[in-house]
Amino acid sequence: MSRIGKLLILLAGLLVAFPFLYPLIRTFFRGDAVVVRPQSDASNRADGPGSSTTTSRVARDADSRLGVTEPDLPSPDLVAPAIELSQTDGQSNLRLVLHMAGAPRESFQLLVGAAGRSSVHTEKPILASPRGRNVQFWDLETGSLIDTRRIDPTADHTFFTSASYSPDGQLIALGSPYGPMRLLRPDDDSLVPIPTDRSINADRIAFHPDGQRFVAVGERTPEGRNIPNAHWVDLGNEQVHQLVPDDVTVVDANISDDGASIAIAGMEALSIYDTPSLERRVRFPLAEQPTFVTPSPDGNWILGLSNGNVRIWSEATAGFVAEGNLDTGHRPVIAIDRFDDSNRYCVLTGEEEILIWDRDTGSTRVIGHHDTAHHVRALAGQQGVITVGYNNGTRIWPLPSVEATAPQSADATADDEMLAWSRGAVSSDGSTIAAVGKYVHVWNASDGKCLATFEPKTRWIHDVHLSPDGSLIALVGQGLTTEVWSVTEGRPFADYADPTGESRWPANIDRHSRCVRFSDDGQRLLVAEQDALRIYDVQSRERVIELAEVARQTGTVRISMIQAMDVHEQSGRIALAQTGRVVIWDPENERVLKTVQTRGSVDSEHPGVFFSKDGKRIAVGHLYRLAVYDIDSGRVVDELRSHWVHGRWGDDWLVSDRAGQLSRWSSATEPGAAYERGRRSPNLEPLMKTHGQLKSIALTDDGLMVIVDQGESPLVYRK
Repeated sequence: MSRIGKLLILLAGLLVAFPFLYPLIRTFFRGDAVVVRPQSDASNRADGPGSSTTTSRVARDADSRLGVTEPDLPSPDLVAPAIELSQTDGQSNLRLVLHMAGAPRESFQLLVGAAGRSSVHTEKPILASPRGRNVQFWDLETGSLIDTRRIDPTADHTFFTSASYSPDGQLIALGSPYGPMRLLRPDDDSLVPIPTDRSINADRIAFHPDGQRFVAVGERTPEGRNIPNAHWVDLGNEQVHQLVPDDVTVVDANISDDGASIAIAGMEALSIYDTPSLERRVRFPLAEQPTFVTPSPDGNWILGLSNGNVRIWSEATAGFVAEGNLDTGHRPVIAIDRFDDSNRYCVLTGEEEILIWDRDTGSTRVIGHHDTAHHVRALAGQQGVITVGYNNGTRIWPLPSVEATAPQSADATADDEMLAWSRGAVSSDGSTIAAVGKYVHVWNASDGKCLATFEPKTRWIHDVHLSPDGSLIALVGQGLTTEVWSVTEGRPFADYADPTGESRWPANIDRHSRCVRFSDDGQRLLVAEQDALRIYDVQSRERVIELAEVARQTGTVRISMIQAMDVHEQSGRIALAQTGRVVIWDPENERVLKTVQTRGSVDSEHPGVFFSKDGKRIAVGHLYRLAVYDIDSGRVVDELRSHWVHGRWGDDWLVSDRAGQLSRWSSATEPGAAYERGRRSPNLEPLMKTHGQLKSIALTDDGLMVIVDQGESPLVYRK
């Protein structure tokens, strides 16, 4: 046979085999949607007659905790307003029926979009906040965005995460874990060259008082690996010195007020260097890992530790000072900053509380609460405190007066300092409401009596849900375990977890659950993690089904980043909002019905996704923008900018803006051209004005609504 004949036969064979080879190739490289059924030995079935011997350790641990009694915790009741309050000027027939007694908490000002490790100008009320390739400048007096500037037009792949003003305000040092740092002169937007060929990424930066020298933590190797070492940069002499070897893990670094000393806080020791000679004077081993170091006016150093303590280290004694330290709890101290030249500090605790600590008087006071905060900065003149969260922007908190920070008894401050809530829930029958903060509180919706109070072990709670009759409450957050408590008995009910989840997740992926729901009959528990929707039987704790996208060839789960979930009441269909798309599942037939490609990712602060009443459309909350999609065609039906979506209000959508205006939005029902949507004015009906930006809304079909606004306490409204 000729060569041409053999070639033709080969081509014909490939054409015949293509329909069979294509799905295998596609699933190998991209992953495909399949239903993963639990194995017979991989259930969370509780111990009992006939149960498997491979019962989950999580379930057994939950059983062992059933007899544990919670200690005395603050259990405040909700009260009815002294005077019946309702929205005037005909906006709405909503009326406030229950609220927390006492004066409202200090409010804060929100800078939406300012999410990096920020810095404040020493002489002007200007905040520099890194955002990706740009740096934003905010007016702290008005809370408005002044300008957005590109840091380096040549650094397309460098995203900056930290900013530090020099003491004279002439320079801004911008750090990035993805590439070399930059020095920006904001007056003319010019970049100041750094005298080194090494890629110092400067995750932490501290300037010398002369503004021409600084210490920077972190270096990125040519292979893309970050080394947490420390460098001393001298712009005047154009010199760079590495202070510690690469095998020393540096957590933080700072410079004394007089500029004579450099403190390097490593994983295992605190080292003090002499600035003129750059020689190490002292190395003090640490039993606890430090998280932060900052100088004090008396020449000592303030260390935040992983055990929750803030301790004072003295170079004169080469050890910790016995008195005057601070205990913030058992969780690591996140950040510390000092007010000007005073002996007053703001401490961001592991409880995500903002603590004002006056070392001269020994007094402390909590002024606010910020979920998932990672940075704190004291404002000049002791005017306030800035906190920065991972997802929800920057908050400016007013500082209480000196008289307000006088020492108080534990009984007097317990309710005021500890009770702040960030998420609310209401049972579908309207009998029970709940709110989550440091503690979880559950109240009777009719009279406001506190039914249960407990301290959850789950950190960074993303979602909370009550069973239809209000007898159980489920919490999800960091980790792969769903925590369920019995409201009627006031004790843990069970923990639900995927036994194979730990082994299936890559070690470099942050493991946490995003959403949790009870089924309408209360018999099933739906948990949406980043990679899959898992459905459990509530009583047996057995995992009934798992809906996940996996690669058939390798059997590994495709990390689909589930961020929000909704269940359509009539059809039972489930919508899972993922990165760049919404997947519609049929849980009965265990298959994907439709995948709607969205225009952008789900907003991380308000990750909303909601079916329309007829189930034909779906509303998705993008970054400060709401879009409604037609499920069948995948086309955009309508858009509403500068708003977040919180749920469905009859045939319409419940939305809010940055100022806390809650409205009812009637969107279009059929897809149209983009220019038509742009010309059409939004059909908004104002409902009520809340106290600042809304954090959480939960509502029932009969008009009971639980709101948590920036006052950080639950407000119960009824139609």
